[in-house]
Amino acid sequence: MRVTARENVHPWQIGLAACAVATPLTPVIASGDPSFVLPFVVATTMLTAVPLFLYARPSAFQWATGTIAAVLLPWSLIGSWVGMLVFSPSVPLLLLSAFSDPRRRPRAARFLAGAGLLLAAAVSLFWWGRGY
Repeated sequence: MRVTARENVHPWQIGLAACAVATPLTPVIASGDPSFVLPFVVATTMLTAVPLFLYARPSAFQWATGTIAAVLLPWSLIGSWVGMLVFSPSVPLLLLSAFSDPRRRPRAARFLAGAGLLLAAAVSLFWWGRGY
């Protein structure tokens, strides 16, 4: 009898998806500014966190990250009047998480994961530096 192991989403991909959720929350939590409308922030954060629940299905994870990034880009631009522009760094982070599987692309995945972590760190440090 042969048992086939199921392949899960790689931890690098999960980490980048978690950065896509956490990075926009830095200025929202630290600011206490009324320019952020809390229901919109909560709904957008929940939408951005959907790929984190799809860790057991790599194809669904990739589909969800691409779809959510496509929805999040216009939402962050249109919703900028209520403070949703902070979710714009989540778009490239979600796209980088979709393609940073080192089992499929060993060299490219290392570069993509590093670029995503560098982006998340730079954006977070920029927002902290602005005094939020």
